[in-house]
Amino acid sequence: MDIIMNLVQWITTIVTIASIVAASTPTPKDDEWIGKLYKFIDLLAVNIGKAKEQAPVVESKDGDS
Repeated sequence: MDIIMNLVQWITTIVTIASIVAASTPTPKDDEWIGKLYKFIDLLAVNIGKAKEQAPVVESKDGDS
């Protein structure tokens, strides 16, 4: 029973810290390595569906238009 309580405490701590990090940092672009790390933090924070902050849209700077 002690093992289960320790496991629950660790999971709660990880989710709480990941939620704080995800809520207090801006969402980076997905193609950068920090974006991939941020996706993992979102997963740990259980940020799914509409709870996720969307990455900023970057417009291309083509001189053709």
